[in-house]
Amino acid sequence: MLSKRLFNFTLIFCCFFAVSFVTPITASAEVKTVFGPLKLDKELFKIYNMKHMQRLKGVDQSGTPAYWDNIPKFSRLDHSLDVLWLVQHFGGDIKEQIAALVHDISHTAFSHVADIVFGIPGYQDTIHEWFLQQTEIDRLICGLDLTGKDILPENPEFKRLEQPLPDMCADRIAYNIHTALMLKIISESDVKEIINHLRFDDGKWCFTSRKVAKKFADIPLKLIKVLWCSSDDAVIYHITSLILKRAFQLQRITKEDMNFCTDQEILDKLAACDDPTIKRLVSKAKFVKKFYRVLKKGEGTPDFVPKFKFRGIDPWVYNKHTKKFKRLTELNKSFAKRFRSAKKYCENPPRIQLQIN
Repeated sequence: MLSKRLFNFTLIFCCFFAVSFVTPITASAEVKTVFGPLKLDKELFKIYNMKHMQRLKGVDQSGTPAYWDNIPKFSRLDHSLDVLWLVQHFGGDIKEQIAALVHDISHTAFSHVADIVFGIPGYQDTIHEWFLQQTEIDRLICGLDLTGKDILPENPEFKRLEQPLPDMCADRIAYNIHTALMLKIISESDVKEIINHLRFDDGKWCFTSRKVAKKFADIPLKLIKVLWCSSDDAVIYHITSLILKRAFQLQRITKEDMNFCTDQEILDKLAACDDPTIKRLVSKAKFVKKFYRVLKKGEGTPDFVPKFKFRGIDPWVYNKHTKKFKRLTELNKSFAKRFRSAKKYCENPPRIQLQIN
């Protein structure tokens, strides 16, 4: 009897063992986003686990201000998951979801600092297709009959993911909300309210509430002043570009390092540098407020004038009674005035004189 039971147990075990080898295990995961939990199915989970995607954990959304000006940190990977949540939640197909997840994969260390270092606005966009070719993405998505070319963010089919300014898009909605939450410009309850009144309809993002549309559209106007187009931020970016150009000149950092390293890996390379110029510039960047001043109109000669991108958003508001879309600037004169004022500021950036020698 015992031997029969042992035989049956062995047979069951062997069958299970054999099945485990011929039946693929479906891997999935639930990750956190600023909007709530996000379930990654097996296809998205494989892409999420790529080493090039995981590198984004070490690339901060704000660049060097996160390290030298105490800006609250959140990573490009956090942002990518936020964008995926929006595309998925608002009906994007698997192709657009994959594009959303990898849309920032080509960001260099220190994010947009590379635009200044290489003198190419939106540098990460210019190398995006090339960067995808350096990854295993083609192999991972071939079962979906897709290639890297099919998931480029500029694909006109991806209207949830990308839209031109001043429209909303998943990318723009995500980084505005997450940054504002980190800086305590809005609360978690504000995030829920914004999402509850947000819609993707007739190929465009819109709000069903004028009040909530204004709450959201106020965010980029505030971030222009306190972060993206602040003098502090501009000076830190400028000094960082000087540091990196010097490190390139000394061959302590390469272009490949910028493309494939994390922020901390570059910071470690700079810390190991015994060059007095680099050490002096890093020390200035850490206490940037002491080492520059904004020149008044007609005063002196600036050391540099930053180039600001106006990131103001003028969202569509849907009226369920008239069934029409209108811009917030058409519906709220006070907001329209502030919108124009912020745009004018970006078009006439401060003239900055440095004291870093």
